[in-house]
Amino acid sequence: ESFGICELKQTMLKNWTINTFLLVSFLCSATGQNEGGAPGIFNGMSFTENLQPDPNQVCGMSNPNGLVANVKVPKDYSTPGQFPWVVALFSQGKYFGAGSLIAPEVVLTAASIVVGKTDAEIVVRAGEWNTGQRSEFLPSEDRPVARVVQHREFSYLLGANNIALLFLANPFELKSHIRTICLPSQGRSFDQKRCLVTGWGKVAFNDENYSNIQKKIELPMINRAQCQDQLRNTRLGVSFDLPASLICAGGEKDAGDCLGDGGSALFCPMEADPSRYEQAGIVNWGIGCQEENVPAVYTNVEMFRDWIYEHMAQNSNSVPFAAGQLPSNYKQE
Repeated sequence: ESFGICELKQTMLKNWTINTFLLVSFLCSATGQNEGGAPGIFNGMSFTENLQPDPNQVCGMSNPNGLVANVKVPKDYSTPGQFPWVVALFSQGKYFGAGSLIAPEVVLTAASIVVGKTDAEIVVRAGEWNTGQRSEFLPSEDRPVARVVQHREFSYLLGANNIALLFLANPFELKSHIRTICLPSQGRSFDQKRCLVTGWGKVAFNDENYSNIQKKIELPMINRAQCQDQLRNTRLGVSFDLPASLICAGGEKDAGDCLGDGGSALFCPMEADPSRYEQAGIVNWGIGCQEENVPAVYTNVEMFRDWIYEHMAQNSNSVPFAAGQLPSNYKQE
């Protein structure tokens, strides 16, 4: 016996994902099968009340106050669980850089930090906060890497096309301290915004060791023309041309990313919801650390959206969501 599409909608609603439901609702509306325009009710609740998104499935959802009470941290460090898409990368047990979770089994990072490393030797750790202490209140989780994909036109000398995807052998289960970051929407500009970088790199250039606690650095975005002018005043010289795939941030005294932060996400709050973030860049290179009027350089993620989608389609069952799209990472049935 066959069901009408809208009868099926009401019968199966509790077991459906939001993407499936919205698709069927659209079809019902298009075919005039919307129950006369009356609001749908299911188990005493309207459809919209039944469809409140799980925050762990929404890309870019931060925990503004962290997830562990009574933990005192300096202002230049994040709190446990505050930015749940940040992952630490390890090789032979040693930290070497960072990345961002853009799907449960996909990490976005810089090609420059994985050059020369085999897939098998890289381990991705999500839910991390203090790399010097594994017995944290929010336990971190490790996943081996099944495949590394670097951009074919990556230039180590200039930092152009400095982007890579790590496809994990097993996906992370999304939860309060392990979530994904949103990719930027098409054509998105972050000029004149203040954005963040987090990671475990050195606090200062001359430090001997990386930071155990996850740093949090707030930076102003710098337009490309100003950035190129400022970088030409450094040892790069007056003939330096900023590659088209790069954007800039920083240039404030005593504030900036440093050695060991390579691959970390540069992410910015959404205007409609400042507790949600989208990824603007990937930590690429800089002249020293935290020098005034010397911005750091980042891979422009918006330019590589198509490249990311293409390789995820070839290597993954997930699709990353951009800011402004439906809640991300709902499994489609």
